[in-house]
Amino acid sequence: MSRFPVVCSGVLILLLTLLAPGQTPSSSSGRGGRTPLPPLDEATSDRGKAIYAAHCASCHGPDARGTARGVDLARAFSVRLDPRGAQLGPLLSSGHKDNSVPPIHLTDAEIGDIAMYLRFVGNLATAGDGNVAPNIIVGDATEGKAFFYGAGKCSTCHSVTGDLKGIGSKYSATMLQNRIVLPRGRGPRGRNDPPEPARTVTITQPDGTAESGTLVMISDFLVTFRDGSGALHSAVRHGDVPKVVIHDPLAAHIESMKRMTTKQMHDLTAFLVTQ
Repeated sequence: MSRFPVVCSGVLILLLTLLAPGQTPSSSSGRGGRTPLPPLDEATSDRGKAIYAAHCASCHGPDARGTARGVDLARAFSVRLDPRGAQLGPLLSSGHKDNSVPPIHLTDAEIGDIAMYLRFVGNLATAGDGNVAPNIIVGDATEGKAFFYGAGKCSTCHSVTGDLKGIGSKYSATMLQNRIVLPRGRGPRGRNDPPEPARTVTITQPDGTAESGTLVMISDFLVTFRDGSGALHSAVRHGDVPKVVIHDPLAAHIESMKRMTTKQMHDLTAFLVTQ
């Protein structure tokens, strides 16, 4: 305890040194002291789009949403975490990891322009209500139909003359693709987009007593659900006791997405918007 005042004095001296005249923190810094991002600028984005089209669109698609050759950059976390293109420049100049693309040497200004363009398409892809990305229908509807009735096994649960009748007029292409790519946790809801089907859970105790409801949270130690009246209930888990069975209406969609290629996703979208 006797050392505490000494430590405090040392810290105070350090702070006074750091906050000497002319060195006060800038009130214009962003969250965590970072410099705020420049505002979205359409002219800069247009320049970036032209550079992107020349070097990147052949693999990542005309709207950065990916193709069979390249990943979706509009939704990539690595792109969202690099809004100024600080990592983009070194990546392009050193070539892709698998050497599938030779080094692309661009100026800092050109990298900044591409980064601005990717911010635009990223915002458009995730903004939700009222935003429809251009050129999203890039797939082949005929091949999408073949996937729907064939490898995708969509027709085992759905019918374009039944539950999916008129789906192309009910939802935009962006919303349809969101539901394909992100069956659960698909981000902000678009206009008229219904809520996700809830997961339900049944908990059976060793004595046979069972409780059911809408799943709220589950871990190795606890499961929480909401009953029909909206009240919350929790049960402590000890390994397989109690028995917990979860029913997810979107389970088949989630498993399908793990196997689906980017091309199949684009083709399926192109088919569904015609229904």
